[in-house]
Amino acid sequence: MKFIHSAIRTGNLNKSIDFYVKVFGLTVREKRYIEAHRTTLVFLKDTTTDFEIELIAEDNPKLLAQCENSFAHFAFMTDDIDRDVKSIKENGVTFSKEPFYSMDKSMKIAFLNDPNGIMIELIEYLL
Repeated sequence: MKFIHSAIRTGNLNKSIDFYVKVFGLTVREKRYIEAHRTTLVFLKDTTTDFEIELIAEDNPKLLAQCENSFAHFAFMTDDIDRDVKSIKENGVTFSKEPFYSMDKSMKIAFLNDPNGIMIELIEYLL
């Protein structure tokens, strides 16, 4: 089994696409509208791995209201967290937790949120 994507329901599809393209360099692989469900799906791909994020935008307010978001967070690995935090901040993003060391000093970690309030963890492995 292999992890292929994570999905996020979004109320503002364009803002979410812009965030993941500008901040994390993901590219739009596919965008499709499913008429039967009145739903737009956008698949954002990482160009160096097989990881994808699926953004789901409902045109039907009843469907959107029925969906609770129980997603915890995404984790992105970096080889230079300070450089990447600086770059992300240049896109106007605020961090909920600035870079800090794990208790055993094996990682440096930071947290931010996407436009939907989804938590994103950045991790730099130090050992």
